[in-house]
Amino acid sequence: MGQFAIASAVMLGAERVIAIDELDYRLQMARNKAGATDIINFSEDADIVEQLKELTGGRGPDAVIDAVGMEASHGHDALQAVERVKQATRSESDRGHALRDAILACRPGGIVSVMGVYGGLMDKFPSGAFMNKGLQLRAGQAPVQKYLKPLLERIRNGDIDPSFVVTHRMELGTAPDAYEIFKHKQDDCMKVVLKP
Repeated sequence: MGQFAIASAVMLGAERVIAIDELDYRLQMARNKAGATDIINFSEDADIVEQLKELTGGRGPDAVIDAVGMEASHGHDALQAVERVKQATRSESDRGHALRDAILACRPGGIVSVMGVYGGLMDKFPSGAFMNKGLQLRAGQAPVQKYLKPLLERIRNGDIDPSFVVTHRMELGTAPDAYEIFKHKQDDCMKVVLKP
């Protein structure tokens, strides 16, 4: 979903789009295909908030999109381990560091949008930063029927081409294998299209 968010932000006129990931092939796709102006590999430097502030002259981004949700990973190995243990013991269902970083990095008066999937509870929500910055939080299931016709029109007009995220085409009968390739990010997999 992150690649679509990047391409959509560019199409809608965002002046600067910063992509964050740990996998180089996804960062290169974000820059070369989706149109990101800057990329951050959090496995090389885990302090995302500081990097975003540096890239925006200390202000922070106007808007931040969390396209990851409860399966997020990040460069803080110890925190990652703690959150995975909390998930395993059912004391927390979501890994919230992407959302926490989004709130901490976003400029005062900015917008934090969540399109990643969250399933329940998370620890350490920065409610003070959220309130003191006067941020807007936008989230929810996409009303697909509302956006389908305008999106199809933009595709027909050549405004956007979502096909760049399709990295694998496989027969329908190989769906279990396709899912494993996607799940484990094998062969630089982004999206799989199954052919009947």
